[in-house]
Amino acid sequence: MLEHQMTVLKAVADNHDLFKKELRKSLDWLDLEEKSQLKSWLKKNYYSIYSDLINQTFSEQNHTA
Repeated sequence: MLEHQMTVLKAVADNHDLFKKELRKSLDWLDLEEKSQLKSWLKKNYYSIYSDLINQTFSEQNHTA
């Protein structure tokens, strides 16, 4: 599932709204280890573009967990 979500996020990376939607779905579907791996991957590949979105989405996820 992690590989699939990374592929989807790559495909929508040029659209902020779709990226946000897919990132949130990813966090709903992935287990803790996969979420950690996804966060590392996102920071490596998309942090310069979506740092606020990444931080906010993971923060929200931690508050609802």
